[in-house]
Amino acid sequence: MDRKMFDTPVLPRLETILAEVKSGDLVVPEFQRPFVWDDDRRINLLDSIWKGMPIGSLLVWRTTRRDLKTYRAVGGVPLSPRGSEEKVSYLIDGHQRISTLFGALFPGEREAPDDDEVRWPLYYELGAGERPAFHLPPRKHAAPDHWLPLNILLDGDRLFDFTQRLRQAGKRDLAKEAERLANVFRDYILPIVPLVTEELDVVTDAFVRINSQGKSMSEAHMLRALTHLGDIDTEKHFAKVREKLEPRGFGALDDQVLVNVLKAQLDMDVYASGVRELHDLLRKDAEPLRRLPDVLEETMDFLAGIGVMGPGALPYSYQLVTLAAVAAALPGQLSTAPTAEMLRAWFWTTTYTERYTGSTGNQIRDGIREMIATIRAGSRPDTSNMSVRPLTELRMSAVRSRAFLLFLAQLPEDPAARARRQEALGTGTMAVVPPLSSKAQGSLPGNRVIAEPGDLRRLRDAIKSGQISPEMADEFCIPAEAVSALPDQEAFIAARSRSLLEREKAFIEQLGLRVSSDVGP
Repeated sequence: MDRKMFDTPVLPRLETILAEVKSGDLVVPEFQRPFVWDDDRRINLLDSIWKGMPIGSLLVWRTTRRDLKTYRAVGGVPLSPRGSEEKVSYLIDGHQRISTLFGALFPGEREAPDDDEVRWPLYYELGAGERPAFHLPPRKHAAPDHWLPLNILLDGDRLFDFTQRLRQAGKRDLAKEAERLANVFRDYILPIVPLVTEELDVVTDAFVRINSQGKSMSEAHMLRALTHLGDIDTEKHFAKVREKLEPRGFGALDDQVLVNVLKAQLDMDVYASGVRELHDLLRKDAEPLRRLPDVLEETMDFLAGIGVMGPGALPYSYQLVTLAAVAAALPGQLSTAPTAEMLRAWFWTTTYTERYTGSTGNQIRDGIREMIATIRAGSRPDTSNMSVRPLTELRMSAVRSRAFLLFLAQLPEDPAARARRQEALGTGTMAVVPPLSSKAQGSLPGNRVIAEPGDLRRLRDAIKSGQISPEMADEFCIPAEAVSALPDQEAFIAARSRSLLEREKAFIEQLGLRVSSDVGP
């Protein structure tokens, strides 16, 4: 990068910078990641300024171009960028810091937030001494009189009124402390490094280099920055993907999975290949990005046939990546009978043998190549001599346990009941897999069901009363021998565990696998 593109840094005061944000002269491009700082980082930034510590410089791009999409709110404050032909400054590095400072110091009225994720205004506790002085707003009561709201620091009239009230109450020392705090923030110097170029590629290159150093951004956000303008805008295509996947329960699929699907389509190492290499390949041929919605739609339809109705039911994201790569290489093949049956067996086999645990990027890529070649040849993968570890306890973080839950969700004979359990498992964070009884060992397979809170209450009541209907027994996989063991709940759990593990073992053996305690840890 040409060193001359970086002009001499300027040293404006913080108040001047925030005024440019308010006026729309300094804007934040949307290829920046959203505001994500937690409360501790916001408080620490303010404390650093009060103590006169440096908080780093800002990188801005001064240009006449106004075709970049920008955030319409900074620090929770809605803004309207100028539409004139004058030059505008795009904030390339410093979004989290500027959002924190603008949100804390903005003097105007703001709309009530939709939630409590980011709480404003922030306060400074006058007279706090050495104790942490910056605070979030109280949740259940008004702020004490000696808490200074930071959103009046740059508003001369409101600050004067606040300090006058303190003086009238005989707290002149607190009034002076408030004025010192205002002067510190108003006069704080925040260096700005201008980037002088009209080439967007240079700007995004600088942006990606800066943000890749600390791994603070995901690859998806970096790819979004590199492709922000033009025909290969990933934001636009990812939005189309989510529109198609939302009805299928995969609307919340992580962006990194979408990036890995693109890498897999281009025969790249999902771990070792960088986002810049992916960007360069997409610039040469954007067809994989344009086809992404259709490829993933076919993939999700296949997964739905297995009972995977959302990310929460997916044992490995790389199973989805592999299936999407097959769908891209062999369009329509996932729905043909021979291929679909082979891939179904592959899915359960890779799940039960925990194939992707510890896999390298090369191994994943080789597996995709082998899968495509196998389908083209009309053969089947060799699963002989493959073993599955026995399930002794249910741990939600273990793939072996997730395999059992996925198996459990396909057991109800009633199609509507089966769909409800599969959808509950697919939601992940919404569904719970709680123990049926606190008297029995919680990790036993027979003590777990796929149920949301309302379902669980009804099921527990039925177990206590011994009145389990045939419909409930089918939906929650309760065999007759377990019902017969009631009211002894421990015997009920033990009988259900035996039945479920026997059924799972038979299913595993149908795949050509065997359950063995000789499988490594």
